[in-house]
Amino acid sequence: MLHQPRHTIGDGEVHVWHLLTDDVADVAQMGGMHDLLSADEKARLGRVAHQRDRVLYAWSRALMRTVLASYLDCKCHDVRFSANAFGKPVLCAENAPPPIQFNLTHSRGAIALAVSRKREVGIDIEERHRPIEYLALAERYFAPTEARHLQQQRPEQCRDAFFAIWTLKEAYVKAIGRGISFPLDAFCFDLDVDRLIAFRPLADFVSWDWHFHQFTLGERHCGAVAVQNPPGHAVRIEMREWRSEFARDL
Repeated sequence: MLHQPRHTIGDGEVHVWHLLTDDVADVAQMGGMHDLLSADEKARLGRVAHQRDRVLYAWSRALMRTVLASYLDCKCHDVRFSANAFGKPVLCAENAPPPIQFNLTHSRGAIALAVSRKREVGIDIEERHRPIEYLALAERYFAPTEARHLQQQRPEQCRDAFFAIWTLKEAYVKAIGRGISFPLDAFCFDLDVDRLIAFRPLADFVSWDWHFHQFTLGERHCGAVAVQNPPGHAVRIEMREWRSEFARDL
């Protein structure tokens, strides 16, 4: 039986709901979670070939629907989605009175959903242990100062530094709703190895008015949140475990 709480969120708050799915072996273990999916989501789930990917997709959609319904004070099936011109998922207008902004991310064993009130928000998580050509990707996509930062790191630090920059960049472009259509070298992040020091726009179409927060999930995943932050306002990020509150009876 699904426990369905109710939540509120203040103007300066961002709630990050997260779940590690490594201990979930089968979609069937979800019990009533599968019934929360829409017809389109169930159809898409049926087309996913690999069991691990099926589990990740099913849990991510169930997490998103239950969390958003808890803020909107409605049933999970009543949450309706639309998309902006670049494909970023948004709530349909009738679902958001007051406006709720959200963004979902998942990466091989981890899911996270950022929720804010009125302010645009983006989130990204990555599994740090997967093999990637860090320097080659940085030289191709990052700002020159970011690529140089990676080149200056010791080999054992390069991976964490790369994923710190990558998650920060992905969170930002997801927050502004542009995704991969936005140039990643139009802004940069100054870091102390893998910890954020400063955000710097490098083009006149990039605003300074953003707040960033880094986090880790378990031993394998790192992530970042970007939230719109007008001057003179404060932001408070709360990390919340989804399964402990929403699925305690499963």
